[in-house]
Amino acid sequence: MAEPFNHDILVSWADCDPAKIVYTGRIPNFCLDAINAFLHHKIGGGWFIQELDHDMGMPFVSMSLDFRAPVTPRHILKCEVFPSRMGETSITFKVIGRQNGTLCFEGSFTEVFVKASTFSKQPPPERVRSVLAPLVRN
Repeated sequence: MAEPFNHDILVSWADCDPAKIVYTGRIPNFCLDAINAFLHHKIGGGWFIQELDHDMGMPFVSMSLDFRAPVTPRHILKCEVFPSRMGETSITFKVIGRQNGTLCFEGSFTEVFVKASTFSKQPPPERVRSVLAPLVRN
């Protein structure tokens, strides 16, 4: 099995709401940052590079989050990212957020592969499928 990919996020005071925990709307952003970092690490560039240099877009079609414990600025937020499903034209990523060993949230994020210049659905290029498909786990 591949080494887990973790993206560390330094949560700041500005990410918080009056309850002194991370504002709920920031958490999907943290997850998207983590997925982009995963893609950068695994396929040689995140969404910007894929869109501009490889004519491959990956728009989201579904996002869901289950919250387990509050996220605060007290500790680094470690977001573990891995593909949990790869279809013919889509991929689903799981993001698990932990602080100081505590499970804070689990999310599922599904993207569709498109040819960026025409915004038409397509299978992932082989250079992408060959790297990501072996990493799929539940």
